[in-house]
Order: sequence, then C-alpha cells, then structure tokens
Amino acid sequence: MSILRVMTYALKSGAADIAVAAQLIRSQRPDLVYLQHVRQESVACLAEETGLQAFGGEGDCAFLGRETLSAVRYDRLGMGGECLRADLTLAERRIHLFNVQLVTDPALRGQQIAKLFGDDLLGAVLPCAKLVGGDFGLPLWGGGQWLLRQRLKKAAYPGWGANFPAKLPLWPRDRFYLSGPIRALAGQVISSAELRRASSHLPIVATMELTDTRIYLKIPKVSDPRMRPVEG
Repeated sequence: MSILRVMTYALKSGAADIAVAAQLIRSQRPDLVYLQHVRQESVACLAEETGLQAFGGEGDCAFLGRETLSAVRYDRLGMGGECLRADLTLAERRIHLFNVQLVTDPALRGQQIAKLFGDDLLGAVLPCAKLVGGDFGLPLWGGGQWLLRQRLKKAAYPGWGANFPAKLPLWPRDRFYLSGPIRALAGQVISSAELRRASSHLPIVATMELTDTRIYLKIPKVSDPRMRPVEG
C-alpha cells in the first residue's frame, strides 16, 4: 500500500518522560517517527520499547521506523540547526525524508532555511516525493518562512495544528511539508496530561499517501453503432 502514518515529536525538555513517549508511539502505531531535541541514548531506549528501528546516531535528530531506511545522512545547518536525511521505499517507490530542527531566532533561522534549500539538500532536483518534518521554530512569519511556503507545500492536516507550548498550545511550531507526488489525508495534534508534562511540544500524527504520477490516455466513446472493429 502507498499509505504512510507518520509522527513528529520534539522531546524538548530535560525531564522528558521516555516511558510516556514510548507509550504514545505504541498507541498511535506510526510507521515512521521524526524525533528532534533527543539524546541518542533516549533514541535507543525508544527503539527497544517500541520495537521500531532507530536511525541517526549523530546530533539531536533521529528516525524510528518499521522499515529499513537507506542513505541516512546528518547535516549541520549552523547555529544549532540540524537536518537528518534518509530514503524510504514504500510500495516500490522512494520517498526522500528530511527531519529538521531549527532555532527560534528569525535571523539565524533564515540562514538555516537558506542552507536547507542548498543543492545538496532540498534544493537538489529529485523526482521522488519529499516529506519534510520537524521543529521549524517560531514565529510563523519572517526568518525564511516565505522560502518554505514558496518551495514546499504545507500538509493540509492537521489544519492550524497548534502544539506549542504544550501546556497551552498557541502556535503550530512542529509540522510537515510536502513536495512531489505525496499528499496528507488526515492529521491531528495528540494531547494528554502526561504529554503536556513530558515535553514543551505536543506530538503530531499524520497519514500520508503517495499519489499516482502515471498519465492515462482517455479514449472517446464511439457513439455510432455502425462502427465496428476491423477483423483480421
């Protein structure tokens, strides 16, 4: 099937409860998890608790997935910004994954986004779908946000998707962007008392679908009954 259930979760808290995060992942059953602001020892623990494979090993971003990822590569965006890239094969089609962690300072974030669209990352001409997720910082304007909106398409779900700060969500700081033959079918911000205590970000879960890129030729219907196929 070409359906992919994804989650993005920034464990941005020194007191982040890994047990709560593991329970969240088990209950939501995502195929792929984008993690940010997470220590690598916590990634290993989450992988063991959820039965998912861990990918990363460098920096504060990581993937957890049911399927094996390839071409995993870590890139520094400077000034605390990071991007973890990988490829996923789904229904014999490839998806390019970008797990992003940006800072809140508008000037620095603008530089990070400019680097993110360099020729070796999102600026590369890639024929396959791109699924970009993570912590894009604040606010929603300035600091390179125009470049994100110009080059990528924000996932239609979960709508406004306010997930930060967790105790009183006002802003959609974490989100998914899409490019190429992929679309969002559904999505939501997951909230509970335990999750509001575990991190300053609430997790986002979304259902993605790879779309059909084939072109079909429409043959007009023959209305004249006297016309018959030629035999022989």
